[in-house]
Amino acid sequence: MSVLARLRSASKLDVLDLAEEIRAEATRLVWNTNVVPKGWRDVFAKPMCALCHKLHTQIRAANRIWSTTEELVEERKKKAQEAIDTLRDIYDLINYLATTLPVDWNRFDPLLNLMLKEEGKLKNWKDNTKIVKRK
Repeated sequence: MSVLARLRSASKLDVLDLAEEIRAEATRLVWNTNVVPKGWRDVFAKPMCALCHKLHTQIRAANRIWSTTEELVEERKKKAQEAIDTLRDIYDLINYLATTLPVDWNRFDPLLNLMLKEEGKLKNWKDNTKIVKRK
């Protein structure tokens, strides 16, 4: 069943919303002195915030590509893959943090759950990228 054009609303980009949530949760977590002591902020907090910002930027860059040709589809898929790779870099940094500092893993559960959801949505978004036909 089709929806009339006048009744359509703007669709939300779930991967971008999740990236914003990941960025907010990661920032709150790594700038908390109970999780990352002040002396370790240059090692963990600043790179974590930079990676989260990079993830958000890569998703926005991929979404800006209007895939009307095969080359643009491949470019959009490449950008989406870069976002997935950045998400894995965030995982690696969390693993490094957890093996270096005595932290409670339970504090990372909300962030890790968001990241798992984001990875699945990014893979689905990348796999469902197709040529958009112009009218």
